[in-house]
Amino acid sequence: MKRSICIETIFTEVPFEERFQLVKKSGFDYIEFWTWTDKDLVKIKELCDKNNLKIASFSGDQNYSLIDENEGEQYISFVKESIEKAKYLQCDYLVIHSNALGNDGTVLKHYNEVSNYKKFGTMLNILRTLAPLAEREKLTLVLEALNTKVDHRGYFLAHTKDAADVVKLVNSPNIKILYDIYHMQIMEGNIISTIKEYIDLIGYIHVADVPGRHEPGTGEINFNNILNTLKQLKYDGFIGFELFPSGSSEDAAKIIFNQWNI
Repeated sequence: MKRSICIETIFTEVPFEERFQLVKKSGFDYIEFWTWTDKDLVKIKELCDKNNLKIASFSGDQNYSLIDENEGEQYISFVKESIEKAKYLQCDYLVIHSNALGNDGTVLKHYNEVSNYKKFGTMLNILRTLAPLAEREKLTLVLEALNTKVDHRGYFLAHTKDAADVVKLVNSPNIKILYDIYHMQIMEGNIISTIKEYIDLIGYIHVADVPGRHEPGTGEINFNNILNTLKQLKYDGFIGFELFPSGSSEDAAKIIFNQWNI
């Protein structure tokens, strides 16, 4: 397993460009961030090279929704551009979502007037179009289900089974699930059984505790058991720590490093 620190949520006590050094100082080799459109990618590449860091993932979509048939062309075009940026940054994973999200995570459009069948079908058609491109570029698109009870009201893809169903139907080794433990604990619980059931479809994992989205050990989730399960299943993908420290980022990073020293 490889560990990644999300620098949008951790080490935010300092300016963005200073976070790279702190990630490396804390013992981590990978970073991730959200959208690339407001970033200086040349500078990010320089900072990664300088600090001997690699980029695990970033968001591959932004302003367009995967469930909007009227935005299909724009969505595909944006993901293609994101793939170009990912190749430049030598990043192998792009995170994608069912709905466009604002900078604060707000769902920009709920599509209440569209049936769930149509939303699912549109998502499937677009992913089937993108799959050959992802395969050719040897890059994986990871589809993330989010919670709709606390953080992302109106978001369509809110359960692991639905994400798994569409990934199965696309049937591409380069379209996988991003399984976010925080979001799915809120929506459905049953974390260990779900991981076991869908491990072959999971391409990336995000970690944060519930409630509060803080570091492991601050809430209700038994992360020791989850970690042992992942080891038993021989999961060798990324564990991304996309969480908000309950105290200082330095203290949170120490907890993460010691608990997930894999």
